Order: sequence, then structure tokens, then C-alpha cells
Amino acid sequence: MYVDVSCKKCGQQKRMDIGAPRNEALEDHLHYLKERLTHQPSFQCFGGHFELSAPLPDFWDIQWETLGDS
Repeated sequence: MYVDVSCKKCGQQKRMDIGAPRNEALEDHLHYLKERLTHQPSFQCFGGHFELSAPLPDFWDIQWETLGDS
């Protein structure tokens, strides 16, 4: 599964692979993914600049409505 993510600092956007649910419902997979991202510090965006900042959802703008297989 893929989702569009953009950097709030430089505005660059990328389609990122977020994996696929294995033995769990899609809702559970997305819940666990959001939980992991909430506790994951971000050090570099795909635009190349470095920044020590809050967890990913504060550093990246994740467009969950773009969730799809490609």
C-alpha cells in the first residue's frame, strides 16, 4: 500500500510504501502504522534537508485519502 506524503518545510511530495496488512484488518494496520509514526522522530526529509523535530506527523503531511495499492 502507498500514501502521498509531503514535507511541511520544503513542500516536496513523495508516494511512500507503507506496507500491507498481513494477518490484520486494514483499519488495525493503519492504526498501528499511525502509532509507530507518532513515536518516530524525523531527521531528514526526502528533500535532503536535515531537521531534528517532533514525530513524523508533525514534520510530514500524510494525505491518508490517497491510500492505495499504487
